[in-house]
Amino acid sequence: MARRKKPENETEEQADLRLQLESIANHANRSEKTAWKRKLKNMEALLEQLHPIEEKILTIIAEEKQPMLDKIADLRGVMVKECIHPYEHLIKKDGYVECKFCGKKMRTPDGS
Repeated sequence: MARRKKPENETEEQADLRLQLESIANHANRSEKTAWKRKLKNMEALLEQLHPIEEKILTIIAEEKQPMLDKIADLRGVMVKECIHPYEHLIKKDGYVECKFCGKKMRTPDGS
């Protein structure tokens, strides 16, 4: 099978490693290598076809999704300031109650 050219100034450890890797790489026969390389080339072509689609997705995110996320963030900011601490957002932790929505930590009204 194919052997790689020995690099100049190759140490004995590097030579051993190169020979081990060559041994593993040469396990497949020539037709298997050719078929695998053809599949790799097909995969690379598919990835190239994917790039324009990814660009369209990024454009949609920038033009349509991001403004909506900005509105959501603004509304959430107002809601955090005006939080009423709804029951379904309250959790008890280490001697205090925390609102999962706004993050405020508070004691219970009876002091416990």
